[in-house]
Amino acid sequence: MLALEGFWDTGLTVTLDAFTIANNFAAAQTGGAPHFDVSIVGVRKKVRSGQGFAIPVKSVTSDLKPDWVIVPALNTSRPEQLIPALDRRDVREAVKQLQSWYAEGARIAASCIGTFVLAEAGLLDGRDATTTWWLSPLFRQRYPMFVSMRHACW
Repeated sequence: MLALEGFWDTGLTVTLDAFTIANNFAAAQTGGAPHFDVSIVGVRKKVRSGQGFAIPVKSVTSDLKPDWVIVPALNTSRPEQLIPALDRRDVREAVKQLQSWYAEGARIAASCIGTFVLAEAGLLDGRDATTTWWLSPLFRQRYPMFVSMRHACW
């Protein structure tokens, strides 16, 4: 999980809960395989959630080679909040890191408004995308290279 400053708390916790449940079912039904090893990483040394909770993150290092990276939603619900957030230094660093991981073979996913970070990285060009319905006009305007959109995020 790639946590960016001010991420939407639910976007992280729901995903962590889902992996915990999957690991518990795997342990009960198959003796523990497959097992998801989930880490929270950040491009900053310290990350605070949108609710202000300090989240312990591991620093992104050159030897980190994830199979999957999931970007939780940014805690920005309106275009006038989201557009400046996408230009923040940590988001720009995350975009570069996502591009690097993708080039190395990692699969990349995002929850809800986190899809904007993937689109900033160009990782949705020529692909279908799912994002929140209330920001879909901004998404279509800002990223004309994606193929089609599905609406999600309640």
